[in-house]
Amino acid sequence: RPLLETDIYEVFAKYVEGTVPHIPWCETPLQPESFLIQPQLAKLNRFGFLTINSQPPVDGLPSSHPVFGWGGKGGRVYQKAYFEFFLSPDKVEILSQMVTHHPNLNLYAVNYAGRDLRVGVEEGGVTALTWGVFPNREILQPTIFDPDIFLVWADEAFSLWSSMWLNLYDFGSESYELVENIRDTYYLVA
Repeated sequence: RPLLETDIYEVFAKYVEGTVPHIPWCETPLQPESFLIQPQLAKLNRFGFLTINSQPPVDGLPSSHPVFGWGGKGGRVYQKAYFEFFLSPDKVEILSQMVTHHPNLNLYAVNYAGRDLRVGVEEGGVTALTWGVFPNREILQPTIFDPDIFLVWADEAFSLWSSMWLNLYDFGSESYELVENIRDTYYLVA
């Protein structure tokens, strides 16, 4: 039974390390592509960046690569580093200030109440996260970040705090209030 925010952080870190089999936002173990950044993800989680989606950068690997490859023979695949996580409001403020000073970074965050924060993200701006170049084909973009879709996902992501975690504890208990407070105050950040 978690009593402190750090207890919740530890659950997320242990998921990344493979000792917790799943969390409400991730029904399967960490994917092999994230093994490259596994120690960093665990550390981020222990600092309160509760990661639920991530991918390391890839710069032109062959499409036949055993971990990152996709899309057929003779191609090259690319992906941007991407992290999606829950984060406390005070840390979101600090992070948004840091992103402001790095024009190659973007931050989009929304909280349970629907308040959003955008840094480096234009209205309606869709960003390719994964793409590939293949012989005799157009560039393929199987993974994108779309702010409108992110808002729809955020509703579901916040509801999982209630449906999959809050209901484990008695109403009014310390653990219940802790999880409820995280759901109500943290931001989902991409």
